[in-house]
Amino acid sequence: MSVSTPGILVVTSTFPRWKNDTEPTFVFDLCRYLQRRGLNVDVLAPHADGAEHHEILDGINVHRYSYFISGMQSLTHSGGILANLKNNPWCYFQVPFLMLFQMIALYKILKSGKHQFVHAHWLIPQGLICAMVSSLLGSRAPVLVCTSHGGDIYTLDNLVFRKIKQWTIHQSNWFCVVSQAMKRKAIELGINEQKISIMPMGVDLTNKFRPVQGVVRMDNRLIFVGRLVEKKGVVYLLEAMTSVVSVFPEVHLDIVGDGPLRADLEKRAEELGLSTSVKFLGSREHEQLPNLYTAASIAIVPSIIASSGDQEGLGLVIIEAMGCECAVIASSLDAIRDVIDEDTGCLVTPADATVLADKIIFLLSNREYRIQIAGRGRSKVLSEFDWEISGERYFQLFCMKPHA
Repeated sequence: MSVSTPGILVVTSTFPRWKNDTEPTFVFDLCRYLQRRGLNVDVLAPHADGAEHHEILDGINVHRYSYFISGMQSLTHSGGILANLKNNPWCYFQVPFLMLFQMIALYKILKSGKHQFVHAHWLIPQGLICAMVSSLLGSRAPVLVCTSHGGDIYTLDNLVFRKIKQWTIHQSNWFCVVSQAMKRKAIELGINEQKISIMPMGVDLTNKFRPVQGVVRMDNRLIFVGRLVEKKGVVYLLEAMTSVVSVFPEVHLDIVGDGPLRADLEKRAEELGLSTSVKFLGSREHEQLPNLYTAASIAIVPSIIASSGDQEGLGLVIIEAMGCECAVIASSLDAIRDVIDEDTGCLVTPADATVLADKIIFLLSNREYRIQIAGRGRSKVLSEFDWEISGERYFQLFCMKPHA
């Protein structure tokens, strides 16, 4: 293999289980961009029931390792590892098996020597395991790139895990984060600023997440898109909706997504008398999302800092909505402010249903202002977060001479 076309093994726990899956696609999207640019990309991901152990997915060679008994692998999908651990203590028993079988699968692939790079998504467990296997391989180890997406750097914040994170980052040739806020957090961990690169994930804003012709935007339609887990703050959105519907009885909220809190949130909506105003649509294929964003007047991202410390690393849903020229209301968390400001959307205090309700009512009452911030929002994300920009950063990284 020539130096100009390096082989990259991507190691991740978030990856589509099959074509048109509803799982987040940002790692897959990056792989496809790099493959399209001429690099050779393989993926190592955990297996899930109903998925193939090996397949070619849009030209990407995907290997999936089993980590537990068939029919009982419940750690990695439908909410993510951290959320699944919180909501199902049984998942803790699966953690050592996930790490062991990921390590075995990784070692088998890397010892072939066909990959010049291994790209680990998340510090723990992927980054840690890649660092350990690289140590075993010694001089035969590929260049290690580790990207942290948020939860992995904000949570597990005790002495033991801080040491693990520091060691993993030290073993990496490159350490990437997806926002300025995460860089500041990494520096707090004692990581040298020169070691950290800000490399946000992207969204296909040119071809996919753009206003859909023929879809009518409805003034009284609101939308939330995301996993139904604590850090998404959906419970505060439901509480805010009680005030909103008292002013705008015809307003309707679509909640798009699934996760361990869905049943609790549906029950809470019923308790608040929102059965006719709020609809839980469940997960939707990504190809359907532009239509949903385009049909809505406001996308709401009420994220909070979870009890575990988990919080948004960037906020790709915000970028998707802004790309479709949907006005956005989002929580004023550090990482989210990398994407949106008061000129391109509306920021609100996290975990404050009253303030959130007031902002929704304000935007519903000011159609022209909604249209203005939505237009400015699309212009901003198109210039900063399209895959032609975000993906190119990673392409250039993989074509550079690595530094230790």
